[in-house]
Amino acid sequence: MTSLQGSLPDSAGGLWRMDREYGVSNTRVKHVVIHEAHIRETPDRHVVYRIDVFTTERNWCVYRRYSEFRKLHEKISDSFKMFKGSFPPKQLSGNLSPAIIEQRRSALEHYLLKIINCHNQDVASCNTVLRFLDLHHNDVYYVTSGLCRYVKTFGEAILNESHYFVLSPTQLFCVHKRLRIPNSDADYKADSVFCDLGSLYDFVSRLDKVCIKPANLQDQGIKCELTLLKNMKELHIQTFSVSLVKGLAAVQLQIQRLKACQRNRHEGSPYRLRTRKENTADAPNS
Repeated sequence: MTSLQGSLPDSAGGLWRMDREYGVSNTRVKHVVIHEAHIRETPDRHVVYRIDVFTTERNWCVYRRYSEFRKLHEKISDSFKMFKGSFPPKQLSGNLSPAIIEQRRSALEHYLLKIINCHNQDVASCNTVLRFLDLHHNDVYYVTSGLCRYVKTFGEAILNESHYFVLSPTQLFCVHKRLRIPNSDADYKADSVFCDLGSLYDFVSRLDKVCIKPANLQDQGIKCELTLLKNMKELHIQTFSVSLVKGLAAVQLQIQRLKACQRNRHEGSPYRLRTRKENTADAPNS
């Protein structure tokens, strides 16, 4: 995969400064940047654009093809007529040339910023845009909202089962982050659902078997905490770096079984962590 590094256009920088300085947007997404474009060889040779998405609480990146941008524009144009004719046009040839790629990168970034900073905030808040920027899997409010809905439907049944409940590092991060954000009417409106956060945190505190497992590559670098898992007896950390799990030492006394399935950097073999109780039992008598 070939990387083509670009720079932030002056016009995009101006839009970002306006948003931060004057607070013109109440939408979840505060800024987007397309710094890079990559040429991928499969399934056919094509270009993907890396979109860095920024909210107040965190940031992440998504990769989209030009064809995906065009589908986004078509859907928005059907709902919001103001965006007709404002999309970067197709190129009949030379789509993979560095000059065309850079031209498209700049134009697509400016197009996204027009959406995010649009005076009609329904545009930036519509489900089409939110899914394009992958807020449902990354934003603190949307991830927490999804867990709230899931727990409301299946929570008690899950607690009555003896299976591991799987949480991604992003989900754990968002749950802890949401707890530290003061509630307000604007928060709940942006949340798009009136969450029962109390029930969610009660559910998390009652879990006794938890598996931390990344859902995607971006999860691999997310730091997550265990402090809310107050009743956890068994913990399985699957294909995730133990060094990114905060609060592990604090919960080792309560944990009866602790296992980490990740590869040893030198030997390529999985290894198993030990609970503090096991370490104490094996310690030589003083």
